[in-house]
This record gives sequence, C-alpha cells and structure tokens, in this order.
Amino acid sequence: MNNPALICQAYAFATVVLWSTAYVYTKVALAFFTPGPLGLVRCAVASLAFVGILLARGRARGGFFVPSARHLPLFAAAGLSGFTLYLLAFNEGSITLNPTTNCIVISTAPILTAALARLFFSERLPVLRWLALALAFGGVVVMNGGGQGFMLAPGMGWVLVAAVLISLYNITQRTLSRHYGSMEIAAWSFFAGTLFLLYCLPQTVAQVQAAPASALWLALFLGIFPSAAAYLLWTRALALAPRTSLVTNYMFLTPFLSMLLDFAVTGGLPEVSTFAGGAIIMGALLLFSLAGKRG
Repeated sequence: MNNPALICQAYAFATVVLWSTAYVYTKVALAFFTPGPLGLVRCAVASLAFVGILLARGRARGGFFVPSARHLPLFAAAGLSGFTLYLLAFNEGSITLNPTTNCIVISTAPILTAALARLFFSERLPVLRWLALALAFGGVVVMNGGGQGFMLAPGMGWVLVAAVLISLYNITQRTLSRHYGSMEIAAWSFFAGTLFLLYCLPQTVAQVQAAPASALWLALFLGIFPSAAAYLLWTRALALAPRTSLVTNYMFLTPFLSMLLDFAVTGGLPEVSTFAGGAIIMGALLLFSLAGKRG
C-alpha cells in the first residue's frame, strides 16, 4: 500500500483505537491503583519507551536528542499540563464516570484549544466556532443531568479540568513545534511529566508490590499502547496526511469505540443523558470542523 492518504488513515484509525482503550482500562486499573501512582506508572513506562526510541534515532543521527536549555521551561509546562496534571484529573474523573462520558467530555479539547489560541495567539475565531463552543458546553450540562442545580458532579468537573489541561498542552506544543518535531516534543514532555509525578513514588512502589500480576500488565499496557505507541502513530499519520482533517476526523470515532469496548469488558452501557449530551457535543465538534473549513 503506497498511497499516503490511505496509509495515514490506517495510522489514524489505529491511534483512535488505542486511545479508546485508555478510557476503559484506566477505570479497571483504578481498582488497584490510586490516581497519582497510576499516572506515574503510565508516564514512566511511556518515558522508557521514548528513551529507547531516541537512543535508536541517536545512533543514526549522531547523538541522543537534548533540547535547548532555553526551551526547558516550555517542556516543563507541556509535561505538567499534558501529562502530570492531566493524568491526575483524568484518573480522578475516571473513578466515578463511565468511559464513554469521560471520552466525550475530553473530546471537547479541540474546541477549547481554539478558544485558548484566540486568547494566547490572537487567532480569529469565526462566529460558528463560538457557537460550537457554546453548544459543546450545553452538551456537557445535559450529560451532567441538566446541571444538577448548576453543580457539576465531581467526576464531570475533574474531566472538564482534564480537557482544559490537554488544551493548554496543545497550545504549549504549538509553541514548541516552531523549534522541534512532534516526536521530540512528545518524548521530552513525557520525561517532564514523569519527573513531576515522582512525588507519588513511595505510594506507587507500595501499590505495585500489592497489585496482582493482571493489574501490573494493565498498567504497562496503558503506558505503552494508549501513550507511547499512540503518540508515535498519530505523529506519523499527521506527517503523511495530505490534509490534517483526513487524520483528525477519526477522533470522532473515539467515543463510539470506547463505548463498544466498555460494553465488551464490563457489560455496562451509558445512561440516556450520556447519549443525549454526547450527541450535542458531537454535533458541536462537527460544526466546529465545518466552520474551520469555511474559514
């Protein structure tokens, strides 16, 4: 298969399949780990994978890649927002939310990223995209059971924080992309994220020692596949894509795949409010995407 458009779509589909597993298996893993230690294990495993990749690339390119010292604060910000704090919030939300609800709320990140880009980079945001932002917020309210007296359920609040954090990571990544490739950004952001999570090391060691083998394999899976492998595939897909939308449109499949996997693993189905709010959010994402093409 030598068609770049088909190859990039294969990579994109594989990526969203891997990402969808994180929502389901994180909830399963949280029966054995608390949010901080699970985040540290996931980051540490991904970091080790990236060390191996950078070492292999370094042998071909003449040395292990190290970013400029003046950009280290940006990598620290990327690691803190995209991995340390994101995983803490994501894991906290996963304790009480079903994987499909979690996935749909996180999928508002592209819209939040655009709003933040308007704030930080003064990018023009068309009226339709502001409408999409309002519509997505309405979908979150519906998923929250109509707002419950304008009080967010704790799990929903944590996942909304996670969506904002991954949006901040996207903004930081965009700044770094002026100087580095996606692989280097992802690797060193994971390194920073792992470093900030080391405060959980004593708890992590205790929980790893107490966990059954199945839980340890699950934690390794989360670090390798939805983390390191997914980032590698996504980077490759974007590099090959003749149009970015050819790749990013596959993100619409993630909630559906997450729901199917959740049903296969736990037998659970989302509540009616998840379907209703999820439909509104998916509509907001479609409107957001169409507004970008018109702009």
